[in-house]
Parts: sequence; C-alpha cells; structure tokens
Amino acid sequence: MSIQITIVGLGQIGTSIGLALKDRKDLLRRIGHDKEPNVARQAEKLGALDQVSFNLPSAVRQADVVVLAIPVDEMRNTLEIIMQEIKPGCVIVDTSPVKRSVMDWVSDLLPENRYFVAITPTLNPAYLHEHNQGVDAAHEDLFKDGLMIITTPPNTANEAIKLASDLSSMLGSTPLFSDPYEADGLFAASHML
Repeated sequence: MSIQITIVGLGQIGTSIGLALKDRKDLLRRIGHDKEPNVARQAEKLGALDQVSFNLPSAVRQADVVVLAIPVDEMRNTLEIIMQEIKPGCVIVDTSPVKRSVMDWVSDLLPENRYFVAITPTLNPAYLHEHNQGVDAAHEDLFKDGLMIITTPPNTANEAIKLASDLSSMLGSTPLFSDPYEADGLFAASHML
C-alpha cells in the first residue's frame, strides 16, 4: 500500500522534495499542485511527480501527507482552503522559514485528528552559489547531507513527529528538533546575514 504525498508549491523546495523521493515509488505516490499550471507541468516532466492536480482541494483530499512548499504570505489562505478537505490522520508538513506565526494559524484552523509538523531544510552547499530560481533550481540532492530543522506544536502525535524524521532521512538530511521560537530566531539571524 502506497502513501499519497501531495506537494503544494513546485518551486525549488517542492520540486526538489519530489525529485528526492522519486526512487520510493514502492512506498509513495507523489501528487503535485502549483497555482501556475506550467510550473506543475515542468516539475512533472522533470520526474518530480507521478501526477499533477490543478485543483487544490482535489490534490489534498486523499493525501496522507501534504507538504506546503509555498511562500509565507500564501500560507494562511492555503491552510483555510485545505483544512476542510484533508482526511483524518493526514499530516501537514510546512517548509516555510517562519514557524511561530504559521503554528498560530494552524492552531486556529486544524481539525481534530489531523496533524501539523514544520520542517526547514538546509541546502546542499554545492548549490549555494547557483543563480537559478524556482523549478529550474530544483535538484534531487538539494538536501543531501544537510540538516532538517523539525518544529512541532505542543502535543503533536508521536507518529507525525516520526513521519517528519523519516521524511528528513529520505531526503538525505539529518533531523534536528527545535522550539519554534528558537527556529524563528535562527532563521531571522541567518537571513539578515
């Protein structure tokens, strides 16, 4: 039985996640959604997806895991759209660099028996000086040998935390658990540099 993972947002991070998981077709079915249809088609042609869904509610409806690889300014609206569509047991995984605000939104919107985990990947240093953006900057090994900072709200189910840790390992990263305030401080400091 395969697990459906829906990746919402197919820029560098979302497409790279799909590419990193392409050899796990025995375990995962990768569905992708992007608000720009051409971006979704490009990610599919690269092999990052098994299927594209152009309708966001349909894309997440049967998902066991929903990865949100979208800008923070689109996060709340996207959460509002998908929350009533996700099935019980679904784990939402956020990749944005802002943790505390997103967790506050999730606490207001998340239905019972659904879970939320925030991850923030560090990038493979081989790509730090690359000038491409979006799907053109995606790489199968973008997260290889990096850290994946995992942040969870209080009382998150152990299964959801384990899923985030396992996903980190599948992407080639080492999980690092952090408090949301600590994570926000680290990201703010590094972005200011």
